[in-house]
Amino acid sequence: MTTLSIARDERVHLAGLLGRLLRWNDATIVRLITTERAVGVYADAPMGVLVFVALPLAQAPAEPLDRAVSAHRLRDALGDVASPLTAAGPLAVGIPDARDMPPALAAIPSRDGWIAAERATAAEVAAAVDAALAEFHRQGEAIAGATEAAKANLAAEWWSKPAWGGLPLKALHAAHSLGMLAHPGARIESATRAGWKRMQSPAGQVFVAPPESYSGIALSVVR
Repeated sequence: MTTLSIARDERVHLAGLLGRLLRWNDATIVRLITTERAVGVYADAPMGVLVFVALPLAQAPAEPLDRAVSAHRLRDALGDVASPLTAAGPLAVGIPDARDMPPALAAIPSRDGWIAAERATAAEVAAAVDAALAEFHRQGEAIAGATEAAKANLAAEWWSKPAWGGLPLKALHAAHSLGMLAHPGARIESATRAGWKRMQSPAGQVFVAPPESYSGIALSVVR
């Protein structure tokens, strides 16, 4: 079995992210890509965004890894990270068997060539998301008797609106829901590259692909 040596803090962080993704979709698949010093975890989140976190490895992997795996099985492999009995040091985490690569994870954005846009604190971006969400619910209540199609059109139009950093509201909402804006003073940055948009925080990154290239989870699954 392929294993990766991951320290406790990184296991806790990864377990938290996987848990939030699984609450949205219990069939979530993630893509793992290793370097000699880190493992990158990509996930297809609701609302048409790609999520990424990079976790340092305690030691270099025995061989390079690029594999799509079940988020549920990976979360199980991390064990009970909240238990006081959990090892504080690095742990060899068994990586689940490969799954078919979802189309939304097949093409990932480049690391290079990004053009910086705006900077803010997590508190500022979170406040913008909270205000947008409150207004969305207010408008939803105003058309409570409308057809499901009308409600879906409102959601699609609302969450596609450009917001902070040129990112659509759906990307900022996904970042907020995934805990990437949890520390008020954390520095948040936005950037663009060849049609892609990125929000970067210390807790991870959220990407929005060019519309014609996205084939992931639909808007309607967000709760």
